[in-house]
Amino acid sequence: MPTVSVIIHTYNNEKYIVETIESVLSQTYDDYEIIVVDDGSVDGTRDAFLPYMHAIRYHYKENGGIASAKNAGIGLSEAKFIAFLDHDDLWHPDKLKLQVECFNENPQVGLVYGKYTTFRDGKDLRTKPEKGYSGWIFKELLSKSFIQTSTVMVKMECLDAVGPYDEQFSLGDEYDMFLRIAKKYQCSFIDQGLTRYRLHDTNASNNDFLFDKDNLGVYKKIYNTFSDLDGKEKAILRRRIARYGMKVAEYLYHQGQFIESKKYQKDAFNYLPFYKRITSNLIFKA
Repeated sequence: MPTVSVIIHTYNNEKYIVETIESVLSQTYDDYEIIVVDDGSVDGTRDAFLPYMHAIRYHYKENGGIASAKNAGIGLSEAKFIAFLDHDDLWHPDKLKLQVECFNENPQVGLVYGKYTTFRDGKDLRTKPEKGYSGWIFKELLSKSFIQTSTVMVKMECLDAVGPYDEQFSLGDEYDMFLRIAKKYQCSFIDQGLTRYRLHDTNASNNDFLFDKDNLGVYKKIYNTFSDLDGKEKAILRRRIARYGMKVAEYLYHQGQFIESKKYQKDAFNYLPFYKRITSNLIFKA
C-alpha cells in the first residue's frame, strides 16, 4: 500500500492533463499512487490517459461535480496521506517529499499546505500566499481563504473525522473542507512554492457570482452548525456573511431579480444589523 494517494479529478481537460500527470511522475518522492477520477468527460481526456494507464488508477464516473469526484477518489484510497491536484495545475518536483517530511517532523499536524505560483501561457505571474500560518489557523482561515487545493496534503484520518466534501457546493467545497479540518486539527505551512496554478479562460473560479454565493453558503454553514465557536469567530463569520450576502444581493439586483436581491439583503442585515447603515448609500434598494 502506498503512503500517499495523489487524487486528480478531471473533466474535459485533454489540453492540460498530460502535463499535470507528468509533474507527478517527476516527483523525487516515489511512495505514491495516482488516482484519476474522470468526472464524465466527453472530449478526448480518456484517450490522453492511454499512455499512462500503467502508472495510474483510472476511474470513470458520471458527471457529478468537483466535490463528488474528490469524494470518489478518497473512497478508492487506503493510503495514510491524500494529496489533491487539480487537473490543470503542476507540482514542483520536491512537493511530496517536503510534505511527507513535514508530517514526520510534526506528528500533531493534520494538513500541510504551501505556496503556489500563478502562471498563464508559460509565464509566471505571482506567488501566494505572501504570509502563511501554522498551528491552529482556524481564525485566520475564516478571515481569508489562503489554502490552494493543489498545495495540500492531508492525513486520511482527518478526512475520516470531518466527513466528505460537501457536494452542495460547486466552488466552495474546498474552503468548507479546509475550515472543518482547521477547526479540529493543527496545520503546517511550507514557505516554498509547491505548485504552479494555471490561469486560463475556463478556470471554474472565474465565475464571480457563483464563487461569492458559495462562500456565503460556507460561512453560513459554519456559523449555524459549529457549536463551539468563540465570540471572535462568530464576529468574523457575521461580518463575512453580511459582506458576501450584500455582494450576492447586488449582483441579483443588477440582473433584475429584485425579490431575490431583497431576500439576500434582509438576511445579511439579520446577521449584522449595523451593516444596513454601512450600505445605505448603495444604488440597489429592493
